[in-house]
Amino acid sequence: MGITRELLDHVHAIDYGSLPEEARERAKYFLLDHFGVTLRASEMASSRVFFNFVRKRAPQSGPCTVFGTGLRTDAPNAALANGGTSHAIEMDDVTTRSSLHPAVSVMPSTLAAAEAHNPDPKRVIEAIVAGYEITNRVGNAINPTSHYERGFHPTGTCGTFASAVTASKMLGLSREATSNAFGIAGSQAAASMQFLETGSWTKRLHPGWAAHSGILAAYLAQEGFTGPEDILEGKYGFLHGYSDDAHPEYVTERLGEYWEVCETAIKPHATCRYNHGPVDIVIRLCRENDIQPDEVSRVEVHVPETAVMVVVEPNDIKVNPQNVVDAQFSLQYAVSVALLKRRAGLDEYSDDFLRSKVYTSIIDKVQCYGDPEIEKAFPAEWQSRVKIVTKRGTFEAHQDNPKGDPRNPLTWEELIERFHDLTGPVLDKETRGQIVERVRSLETLSEIGEVTSLAAVGEGVRA
Repeated sequence: MGITRELLDHVHAIDYGSLPEEARERAKYFLLDHFGVTLRASEMASSRVFFNFVRKRAPQSGPCTVFGTGLRTDAPNAALANGGTSHAIEMDDVTTRSSLHPAVSVMPSTLAAAEAHNPDPKRVIEAIVAGYEITNRVGNAINPTSHYERGFHPTGTCGTFASAVTASKMLGLSREATSNAFGIAGSQAAASMQFLETGSWTKRLHPGWAAHSGILAAYLAQEGFTGPEDILEGKYGFLHGYSDDAHPEYVTERLGEYWEVCETAIKPHATCRYNHGPVDIVIRLCRENDIQPDEVSRVEVHVPETAVMVVVEPNDIKVNPQNVVDAQFSLQYAVSVALLKRRAGLDEYSDDFLRSKVYTSIIDKVQCYGDPEIEKAFPAEWQSRVKIVTKRGTFEAHQDNPKGDPRNPLTWEELIERFHDLTGPVLDKETRGQIVERVRSLETLSEIGEVTSLAAVGEGVRA
């Protein structure tokens, strides 16, 4: 049996009643986080472009909510807008092993297809778990280091396969039709890393396009369109075409013995995940030792070698970010703001903060290195090491996993606090509380619209 077929047999059989409680809870955990991140990201300029696109180019008054707005449209366009919005502030969930963001493609495709076709919240939980199984396992197999070197962004490419499966589950497609949708998705998987060169917004498009493409793939399969049944392992398939060092065996590794939704992490800081470990360490060292920015003479940061191509080089761009995207993918900048502010949140990744140039007082003192020893543990662990040299001594620490990792997790209480922090500027307290309550008891609701309707904001707010 081929790996594509074995994986699809596994996810097609996922049923709410047979899922372990941990997997169900994690699906709701990440759904709440997704609502928080997406609603806060609806304030971003790039998100308004998606909203205007829906307003001018997409069907109006459809069954699906465009979160953070009063707009409603069809499933593909709602998935496009919601996926593109949710990735704008770099605070969406992430996996270490596959180095991608699962929620931003899985949730938009699942929720849009649910609103349009199957509002059963238990089916939503099934689809979320299935989507995480797909995107993470395909991401593990593609080998993120090689995938990046080839110029691909795994959130967009692997997310396309996941979205096809989540949409297929919400449409109730047969096993054969789901296979066709999965194969069709393989011809739509696209996401270029070229945004790193210019700080453009295309990274934010990637999960939206993946969610949109997955729904289209499911619709085509529903009508009888066919796709290759060996799209992952085939001679011209995804693993051969998108990587020079793929590991096909990871697609089916220990299927059913563990659930990828339980192996996914939250991002507490508003920056690329590669930066989180160093930021954690810097904040901790500064708090424990009362380190002040003006006493720092040098900072040495060691991260996996894979991180270098994303957040360390080219140095002249990383130490002179011209826009928020540049800053989000600069380890030097992340460490600088952590030293200055003891945080790396949305305020530190805003146009106003960038224009203030306060980070320039410290950024040239930050030296970042790809560490071959740390690379050996990557991507199973995203280790980091930081040394802060000051006038009164040297302070150093090592960390195996960033905060938010399953091995260093946020509790439900911490996640709810984060949700309120994110959505405070967007929603009133009562609505925020209702979303938390309804997500936590999702399977008891009569339909998914009891949650998604709360994520709509009046049109005047986003004008």
